[in-house]
Amino acid sequence: MTSDETQATDESGIVYVATNPMMPGLVKIGSTSRANVQARLDELFSTGVPAPFTCEIARRVDRYVEVESALHAIFEPSRVTSGREFFEVNLNQVAAALKLAGGENAMPQRDDEVEFIVGQTVVDNDGRHGKIVRITKAMFFLRDPESGEEFKRFYIRPAVDPLPPTTTPESSDPIASGNEVS
Repeated sequence: MTSDETQATDESGIVYVATNPMMPGLVKIGSTSRANVQARLDELFSTGVPAPFTCEIARRVDRYVEVESALHAIFEPSRVTSGREFFEVNLNQVAAALKLAGGENAMPQRDDEVEFIVGQTVVDNDGRHGKIVRITKAMFFLRDPESGEEFKRFYIRPAVDPLPPTTTPESSDPIASGNEVS
């Protein structure tokens, strides 16, 4: 092995598992040295492929070339065609094997996904604005910036619109109306 080859295997890269709706039951196990796996998947969607690939699993790992080769060896009995990176395997099996390599999640952010951070102002489905005070797996705990009331919501979106106008004085909701409760 040359020093260039050794250097290439030592660096960090992304090992990914992708599927394609036109290839049911098959997964592609590949790798890229790019910072974003989506750039590689976009390249795979060429004139010879009728539908784009979807990234199912992506991990940034050290020695990514060796990790990819190890996965190919592990799943060799399920390889569809010699020399190709397509396998008839269960995604959970590949995920478990790839997790053993360590590294960190490198999944591309999808258009319908939004990253939330503590302190961010958001709007829930009822139109209530609040600041995120903590996040758990399925629940957001928000605090109204004016009243200090804490409330929780499951569905929220970033607050890009201005705060809604206050409602009529008859409203009994101090958050929605801006009125204080005596």
